[in-house]
Amino acid sequence: MTSLDAPPIRCFLSYARQDDVVMDFVAPFTQSLRQYAYSDRGRDLEIFLDRTSIGWGEGAQPAIRAAVRSATVLLPVLTRRYFDRPYCREELFVFYNQAFVEGVRGLLLPVVLLGDGHLTEENPDLAVQIIVERQHRSVREAWLEGPSSPAWRRTMLGLAGELVDRVEEAERRLVEAPAAREVDVAAELERFTGDVADMTTAVSAVVRAYQSLLGGEAPLLAPDAARLRDAGRQFERRAFEVDRALRAAGETAAVPGLGDLMGGVEALLESTRRSEAAEVPMRRVMAVFREGLIALRSGLCVVEGWEELPNPGQ
Repeated sequence: MTSLDAPPIRCFLSYARQDDVVMDFVAPFTQSLRQYAYSDRGRDLEIFLDRTSIGWGEGAQPAIRAAVRSATVLLPVLTRRYFDRPYCREELFVFYNQAFVEGVRGLLLPVVLLGDGHLTEENPDLAVQIIVERQHRSVREAWLEGPSSPAWRRTMLGLAGELVDRVEEAERRLVEAPAAREVDVAAELERFTGDVADMTTAVSAVVRAYQSLLGGEAPLLAPDAARLRDAGRQFERRAFEVDRALRAAGETAAVPGLGDLMGGVEALLESTRRSEAAEVPMRRVMAVFREGLIALRSGLCVVEGWEELPNPGQ
């Protein structure tokens, strides 16, 4: 079968919708990728912009595994806003772990529009670390020059070629059965139950301290904000690690007692936004507090999907 006979390459753009309202990036980006992928490499691209159109709605877990197995590419279009969006973080984590288990991490192809300075090896944000590891591609200068510029054409042509290369490599790999992995899921879940208890205790103590000090001096809140940030990041990372273990073993899991926590996290996030608007010293402290809450919410989103994980035969 020649490349011209090959089926379309399925691509899903993961991006913060509010970014595109102002930057108007998605339409010229998708048009150029389609054109160059076919004109230069003979491969059609089928690009999805809506989660429901590719099946990544409420039942995202089986759909994402199916997407990886059919060699669908995830193209996160990154700005600083992307990392604050819970659905963007969940898509990134779940897709990365499934691609890791299948041995086709190249199907994650991050594209950086703005916020390059945020993407450093020193940044402890788990989502940032994944992007840095995947050797993201910047399209900032091409976007600034515009879709009719030589910079845009060079960038889009190179990205289209890399996308086709990665998919064709994944197609070769997916023909082979992935290597079996020995995973003690029971032990992982037992440890994670302890992680949940530790996280709940830590967050509850910090929130109580935060509520008692709210309205006081910002420096008094700073240690509690840092503790919450660290607890949230640790919980998110453990949820990410257990998610990969479950995928490798083809097992599901239910973690009781987390149902009400998501609502509480959302309420706290709204509270921090109001506090950040008050004054600059408080704004800096609340920004740290918010980082922890975003990581905690992200970890909870991943855990919520464990009940619908598919087994390897699905």
